[in-house]
Amino acid sequence: MLRYILITISGLIAFQAWAGDTIKLQNINTIECMSVDAKGNIFVADDAFSLYKFDAKGKVITNVNIKSYGQITSIDCTNPFELYVFHKDQNIVVFYDNMLNVRGELRLNDYYLNNVSCVARSFDNNLWVVDLSQYKLLKINKIGEILSESPYLNNILDKELNIYTMWEFNNEVYLADSLVGVYVFDMYATYSTTYYIPHNTASIGRGQNIYVSIDGTLSQYHTILRNLVKTKQSIPKNTSFSMYNQSLYYYYKNSIVISLMR
Repeated sequence: MLRYILITISGLIAFQAWAGDTIKLQNINTIECMSVDAKGNIFVADDAFSLYKFDAKGKVITNVNIKSYGQITSIDCTNPFELYVFHKDQNIVVFYDNMLNVRGELRLNDYYLNNVSCVARSFDNNLWVVDLSQYKLLKINKIGEILSESPYLNNILDKELNIYTMWEFNNEVYLADSLVGVYVFDMYATYSTTYYIPHNTASIGRGQNIYVSIDGTLSQYHTILRNLVKTKQSIPKNTSFSMYNQSLYYYYKNSIVISLMR
């Protein structure tokens, strides 16, 4: 009992965030989405239909025009040598190499995935998708073949879905829902648990911690203790999170803000 109390107290007071560097990006007017790879490179989509790769200091490495695909919804660069870029309006995933050369595309409508809300790379270089036309979480390969799929999510979760992002980490798949929190599934798309973190607008998880934005402030949810610790750090309303080393990245207008997490 004493050990549990000490761990709980530690979990309640240990989380701190320090606003560190702010990188103002060249040639960018407004950032639409952003992600950081395992080498610290920053990938950014802007409102002028361009996709950029910056180094860790904000220097442009390369960029491409993506107007033919429409606006980018999300960038997954968990594999630093291959990007998965999701265009929700066109329902297309485009695959790029690390210099932003197109290597292929997956038109989800061709495989009856007609209302995909979000996409994430799996550890074996396949894709996780949440398709609201089927109300399922599915794992598919790059030619649209289904490898795993959940039962109907409305039967499992008994709630209307508001899933806006997802990620895979340590053999689990996390679905962030803005009204409820984070749903967790195993590698076979079997439901595991729910972390109740209502009214979140940005989220990312690493290890036992999920970092979320709630009412414009940064909070940390500990998945073992199931407690939420708030900070005084303000977070823009329309942003997304990415992690590199011990730092949390998010964007505001044409700048990247880096916060050191402890």
